This record gives sequence, C-alpha cells and structure tokens, in this order.
Amino acid sequence: MSAVYLAFRDSFMEKIYSSRMERPEWIKFFMEFIVCDDMKEEVAESFIGHLADIGILVSVDENIWQWKGCDSPVDSEKLLFRVQRDLELISDTEAGFALAYFIGYKDLNKKSFSTTTDSPGSINTIQKGNVFVPEAKPASNLSNLQIVKKVGKQLQPFLQIEKAVVSRLVGKHVDKQDAQKLFHYMFGKVGSKAEPRVWEQLSRKRHR
Repeated sequence: MSAVYLAFRDSFMEKIYSSRMERPEWIKFFMEFIVCDDMKEEVAESFIGHLADIGILVSVDENIWQWKGCDSPVDSEKLLFRVQRDLELISDTEAGFALAYFIGYKDLNKKSFSTTTDSPGSINTIQKGNVFVPEAKPASNLSNLQIVKKVGKQLQPFLQIEKAVVSRLVGKHVDKQDAQKLFHYMFGKVGSKAEPRVWEQLSRKRHR
C-alpha cells in the first residue's frame, strides 16, 4: 500500500462513522471525504438535502438519517467505499445529473446544463461568475440604456438555465434558496474566466 493511502486510511479510521447518523455528522463526513475542498458548509448542508430528495439518504426518525441499502452496521472504511460506489452509479442516472459537480474525490463526467453545448442557451456561452459575455462586437458609442438592454438580452440564456436547473433541484428537503446555492456552486465549476471585450474597455474609457 502507498504511503498516501495509508495516511488517508489512518486519518479516516480515527473517526467513527455509521450508516445511521444525524445530519450534522453526514455533513461532516461528506465535507471530509466526498465533496470538493472548496465547498462551504452551507452548500454541503443543501447537498445533503438533495441526496435525501433523490432517495439515497433516508430519514429513519426526526434526527437520524441512513444511507439507503446499508442496513447492517458497517465500519467507517466500508461505509466510505459504499457511499462512493453508490454516488458514481447514481451520477449516470437522470436523478443524479448534478452529483458530478460536487464530488471531489474523483473526476466524474459532468452533464451539460443544456442538450446542445454550443446552442444559444448553452452554459458555454456564458461567463462564470454571473457576468455575461457578449458574442458580437458592438459599436463603441452605445448609450447606457443600450448597454443595459444588451446585458439583459445576453443574460437571458443564463437565467433560463438557472430556472431550469433550480426547478430540478427543488424538492422536499431542498427549497428554492438551497437549490440556488447548489446551482451557483455547480456553475462555478464550469468554464473559465473570459477576457474583457473591446466594448467594455471603451465604456470604461468614456467614463474616465
């Protein structure tokens, strides 16, 4: 066994996890071993709710949640491998369309937010960070009103995608606010920062 694996195993085995835990324990478990390192606890909490909505995390009573199909007591290491295996299997299903964006231990195939990746409504036509990317070079003498209208028009595909994805994430344990947190985290995993366009530079010059 490699030194890295042994160190990971020793660290993992110091903590005792069960297939039945309270929600805060599940959040801690996922943040330590499953989700990406940059995920904040509030997003992880919403993600746990999403796992409950897709039926992989089941409520036993008011406080206890159980990993589906994991009835008998299992040690921490077996639980980890069971959770990883199930997440990878479900990520290939319609219900698990969002999972790959949150999993940090392995690079899984992230499904596109639109059916055609280069269509006008594609996530690829929009800059990460909720800033739109103009596709055409406009005239340098645009008025403020024209710029605002153009921004609104260019943002429309993003808003449509957000609405569609959020509606799929909303469920019994995930409200709209939770779903928006999840969507914006997913969106942050897509694309790269675009370079400023010419019209933006000209606009700044006109206001200096």
